[in-house]
Amino acid sequence: MANPLPNHPQLRGNYAPINFEATCQDLIVEGAIPKGLEGSLYRIGPNPKFVPDQGYHWFFGAGMVHAFHFAGSRVSYVNRWARTPKFEAEQAARGPLPMSFITDPDTGAVVSDRRNGLANTHIVWHGDQLLALEEGSHPFSMAPDTLESLGYGHYAQDLQGAMTAHPKIDPFTGELHGFGYMSGAIGSKTMTYHVVDQQGVVKRSDRFETPYSAMVHDFAVTRDYVLFPLFPLTFDLDRMATLGSPFAFDAEAGAYIGVLERDAPVSGIRWIEAPVCFVFHYLNAWNDGPLITFDAIDFPVAPNFPDVSGNLPGFSEAQGKLTRWHLNVATGQIDRELILDRAAEFPRIDDRFAMDRHRHAFMATASGRQKGDGGLFHEITHRDLDSGQQQSWDVGFGNGVSEPVFVPKPGQGQEGEGWLLATVFETERSTSSVVVLDAMALGEGPVATARLDHRVPFGFHGNWRAAT
Repeated sequence: MANPLPNHPQLRGNYAPINFEATCQDLIVEGAIPKGLEGSLYRIGPNPKFVPDQGYHWFFGAGMVHAFHFAGSRVSYVNRWARTPKFEAEQAARGPLPMSFITDPDTGAVVSDRRNGLANTHIVWHGDQLLALEEGSHPFSMAPDTLESLGYGHYAQDLQGAMTAHPKIDPFTGELHGFGYMSGAIGSKTMTYHVVDQQGVVKRSDRFETPYSAMVHDFAVTRDYVLFPLFPLTFDLDRMATLGSPFAFDAEAGAYIGVLERDAPVSGIRWIEAPVCFVFHYLNAWNDGPLITFDAIDFPVAPNFPDVSGNLPGFSEAQGKLTRWHLNVATGQIDRELILDRAAEFPRIDDRFAMDRHRHAFMATASGRQKGDGGLFHEITHRDLDSGQQQSWDVGFGNGVSEPVFVPKPGQGQEGEGWLLATVFETERSTSSVVVLDAMALGEGPVATARLDHRVPFGFHGNWRAAT
């Protein structure tokens, strides 16, 4: 019998895990599923069955995948844990187990076990594999229809080190560009740049050194450049004794952006000093010659983590805003401009325009953000970055929306012609649903809502796989 979960803010409300796997056929649908919306929406997030009594963090719960399969006018649902070796070992032990590490017998360096992770952060379809991803491990494959766990090693076996949760897929070549940090050992300054072709074969997996060791959650790719932004959420294992976390925000370390020409060796990376802030997620990036533009959700400091003195961010510091960066590779000059003065996260584009100039931005926002609201986003917002116009759909303060995922309408439509899919948690009902919104008419509300009789706990990211 599993023990009750500790009384922890990230284990209460809709942050709390659910304790079952389910298959639900033919969900009740309000409205009408648009013609041509055929495929699967996947969502992933932490859903631990066992957690330690002390020291739990939302980022480190065992992963669960939720799939909404759209076929004709019907929607079905399935959820499954990602049954990594760590998950299976905890089931056998009937309790939480620590992360697994490996000691290099030659150097004594301690590294993460790349095939014993959490699989809890992002889920992508590439190389005919449904890949559950997280910071410290290799991609973990799952069956796209049933979500059966297929394990590590089915994809990109030649990766040097981990591949983090935010690879970029080139819509023209089908190549996947990814990276890993602390590739050499726990606390090392080593990162790795990966390129995997559309069949899942590794084309390059090259290691390089960064100015310091830090958490690097996301990066950006254009037609001609790869950007490795390094912000000072630094790592020091000795902090565990005093701060309870090896990661802390150290503004004195500075910030840098590593710039690499796409086909150049990693020895050609140039580190350009950048404004000190923190970014979890990038919307997209493009370049016009040496002039690079990228959009990001900027935080003044790293949210959810202490500074080097152990102080957690204040309320205003924990709000991210959509910001446009301009980087001149030739001169090293960086300029920033605020695009949306509203708490925002989980930005997405029409992925057909990835690595090129984009016009439309979609994200989760919270114009009614208040202290004590648990960090909920209650709106989905569309920003036209050319005209400056924006519109939002508000599910109501106290309820929560997920990251919106863009799905294009069939055919070769213009950028933004399609739907946004997101899960919604309704506090009063304590249930979740998946909504379908017209991406260019958010103010009109959902064109369809498929309802569950249970919650989809708050998670991180999702993606769409079109029917084949």
